[in-house]
Amino acid sequence: MTDSEWRKLMQESPSDAYRALIDQYGNLVYAIVLSKLKDSAEREDIEDCVSDVFVEFFQSAEAFSPSGGSLKGYLSTIAKRTAVDAYRRITYRRNKTSSIEDEEVRLPHSPDNPEQETEQKLFNQRLWQIILGLGEPDSSIIIRQYYYRQTNREIGKILSMTAAAVQKRSVRARKRMKQILLEESYFAGKGDCCEKV
Repeated sequence: MTDSEWRKLMQESPSDAYRALIDQYGNLVYAIVLSKLKDSAEREDIEDCVSDVFVEFFQSAEAFSPSGGSLKGYLSTIAKRTAVDAYRRITYRRNKTSSIEDEEVRLPHSPDNPEQETEQKLFNQRLWQIILGLGEPDSSIIIRQYYYRQTNREIGKILSMTAAAVQKRSVRARKRMKQILLEESYFAGKGDCCEKV
């Protein structure tokens, strides 16, 4: 299928055009993503990234024009950029996770009350999952504020945001975290941590 034929199909039936695009370029996109992520990602991460490439393409499909370059080249560019972003996200998450796990190892033990220690460890793990689940830039803001003790101004410079925007997102993120914790009956009563976290 030529680029012009695909463009015509896109106008007639976007769902057929989507399937045709995946049939024709799915292996190419997978190969590009795999080349960037094979040493750092799980299979699920790679498959998610491939899906993200096609989703991003279809969100900007109107911008594609056969006269401006080939469909293959356009899709390859999106695949490379998306894979690089995924690589950064995965390595960032891995580095932060190992950093937090190292910190957990250094927490003081309480052999007199193993139940309380286990409960606290489970709570810390769940809290970390919630923080990662906030999405960007909220996850980075909370991590930088409370694990690295960076100021709103420092975080703003790193994330290209104003200090006020960082503070606003932090407040919203902490409210979301508190709500999630309060909705989980096992952690009922521990939502207060989000006032400090």
